[in-house]
Amino acid sequence: MSNIFLKVGKKIRLYRKARKLTQEELGERLQIDYSYLGKIERGEVNITIEALNKIAIALNIAPSLLLEDDKHNSKDKLKTDILEKIDTTLISLSSKELEVLHRLIKEALVLKEL
Repeated sequence: MSNIFLKVGKKIRLYRKARKLTQEELGERLQIDYSYLGKIERGEVNITIEALNKIAIALNIAPSLLLEDDKHNSKDKLKTDILEKIDTTLISLSSKELEVLHRLIKEALVLKEL
């Protein structure tokens, strides 16, 4: 299958796990068998734009997030892996928690400059 299907599948898995959903649970929301969802996540099947939109709605994200290219087009695999781990951690936080974390990061970066 095409590389795009693999990339989209990996992102679906990333956001599913960030939402702490099993394949079975997301499959139920989508009214599809979990084994078919597994094939989607592994990039083994061609999904329609309509299916992509339904998955995004079930994950409570914008469909464009599933189509975006890798983080910052980074060639650095380690950096990309770390950013994906950070994304997975942050996506489940509330807006208030994200605001606090953002302030802490900004303060840490200012201290780094000193």
